[in-house]
Amino acid sequence: MSIDIPDYKIDEWILELKPYQRNAIKQLLKNNKPEDVAKTWLTTQGMSNTIPFGGIRDTKPFWDNFVNEFNKFICDENEYRNEKNAIQKESSISKSILISIISSALGAQIGFSATLLAPAVTLLLFTVGKITKNAYCRTYYTKTETS
Repeated sequence: MSIDIPDYKIDEWILELKPYQRNAIKQLLKNNKPEDVAKTWLTTQGMSNTIPFGGIRDTKPFWDNFVNEFNKFICDENEYRNEKNAIQKESSISKSILISIISSALGAQIGFSATLLAPAVTLLLFTVGKITKNAYCRTYYTKTETS
């Protein structure tokens, strides 16, 4: 099941975010590409002078898992069928519905809050819409990611 990602300007996408998220994202976008901002948003480790509670500070595996799941959602017809059906049932698919459903689905899969994933999802949806879904999937997704 395929979903279409509309081509909106970045400012139109980030209007869907909570004000504190929107402000932080706008600042980061001044000097960075949307994909880099998404990664920064999800891999920021907080205060640098605190000792991590159990475990290491390597956030790369989390980013990799997030992108893998996002790509499966967007590019793989067989993944996230229930969520894609929910999107299809909407009479008019708004940016906020797309962001909400995708953030919730990915959050449930990788064990992270949908609210915290929403900015990264928003930025990647902008990227998909900008270059078209087909071009995005040919560039960033291979079926072997799901194995």
